[in-house]
Amino acid sequence: MGLISTEQTTVRGGNLLDTLCARLEKKLSYQPGERDLVMLQHKFVVEWQDGKIETFTSTLELYGDPKGYSGMAKSVGVTCGIATQLLLDGHHAFNTPGVLAPYKKEICDPIRELVEKEGIKMVEKLVS
Repeated sequence: MGLISTEQTTVRGGNLLDTLCARLEKKLSYQPGERDLVMLQHKFVVEWQDGKIETFTSTLELYGDPKGYSGMAKSVGVTCGIATQLLLDGHHAFNTPGVLAPYKKEICDPIRELVEKEGIKMVEKLVS
């Protein structure tokens, strides 16, 4: 990436972090036709009551559109937009006051179902 080189760089913002960010923006920007890839995998090792052990994976593979939104923008933006719309529509799972973390089935399921309709889906597999 040329971070440790003799090439001169332009100082931005008067500090090292802003200067590094400017350099990375220049070096890591997408070229025409390029796209990003979002990969996410959860691995679960389950020991059942009978002692049997199984491993499950849940994997997301999402490509960005070179002529549209990045995969990261889609995965974050669509999910946030759906959660916001459910809140505005008065969905019963969002009636509790305060900050709600999506850890409960009644919050997760409606969001997940709508996100999947947008083509953003985890693929679950039994590995062993």
